[in-house]
Amino acid sequence: MNFKNIFILTKKDLTLFFRNKFFSFITILGIVAYIIIYFTMPKTTEDKMKIGIYSEIPLTKIYYFLESHDVIIYKANSLEDLKDKVSKKDISFGVYFPKDSREKNIVKIIIPSDTEEEMKDAYEYIGKELFHTEFGYPLNIESENEIIGVDLEGKQIPIGKRLIPILAFFLIITETLGLSNLISEELENKTIFALLSTPVTVGEIFFSKGVLGLITTLLPSILFIIVTYGFKNFPSILLLLLLGSLFAISIGFLVGSVAKDLMSIIGYGMVIFIIFLIPSFNILAPGTLSNWIKIIPSFYIVDGLHKIINFNSSLNSITFNILILIITSLTLFLFSSFILKRRTV
Repeated sequence: MNFKNIFILTKKDLTLFFRNKFFSFITILGIVAYIIIYFTMPKTTEDKMKIGIYSEIPLTKIYYFLESHDVIIYKANSLEDLKDKVSKKDISFGVYFPKDSREKNIVKIIIPSDTEEEMKDAYEYIGKELFHTEFGYPLNIESENEIIGVDLEGKQIPIGKRLIPILAFFLIITETLGLSNLISEELENKTIFALLSTPVTVGEIFFSKGVLGLITTLLPSILFIIVTYGFKNFPSILLLLLLGSLFAISIGFLVGSVAKDLMSIIGYGMVIFIIFLIPSFNILAPGTLSNWIKIIPSFYIVDGLHKIINFNSSLNSITFNILILIITSLTLFLFSSFILKRRTV
């Protein structure tokens, strides 16, 4: 393999890649837009419950009880004020103690109409517990909590940090369209056959395309991580970004080997893009998707980045992710190389 030829081919490919105004624009827009999105997202989480209380009788015990449990209390000036705060979602729910609350053994819970049934039941239980706490009839219940998985109590992840691994993956996978277009154009315009009539080999052509893919996928994602997250756990993150880029390049090779023009590349690309984005929803809203998403290779990229960035996990804890990405990338490279060689014969 002649590295001088590879350098010349890579330089040519870079020139052709950035000569395409569409992909040049997408590359720059992606980096800038994702950085802006990150910095506009909340950087903190509000993990304390906000309860509104309005009482027509003096209350003492429940305020101490709620404050001891880190609950934010809003003392409403009137029942209308309490209802207004609930309707505006300024508080989670409201508790109203009328004048005859103790005599009639009643407390009113004010809940937003769009609250889920499970939360309505929880709010009702809390309201009853507050009544019993104030008037001296505590519920005779003992409970123990067992947390399955990572206990996030007191360390909830803000949406901004959840987006970092997802947006980094967006940058990587989006750039593969430009690589696919370059491969497809050389096949359809017969440029690759002209190259093969020179001392350049098929292996050198493929290798130069891989170098181009690394430049256009790995570098933007590294820049994004540095700007949004810094250099913390950087070696581990760099390894995952590298494996993610190699995976994306293998997809770019595959799409470029079967596509006929730009429209077919965009068509194939959008289908792949949508499928590979599915695991991201499990990062934004944990538990929304079941274990079937693990059959999608992109899961192991965003999941690995998520664990390192948001949980400070070590490489040992994502060994399986690394193994899956290596195997998947090699398989796709071999398959796409087989198709490309058949088209260049």
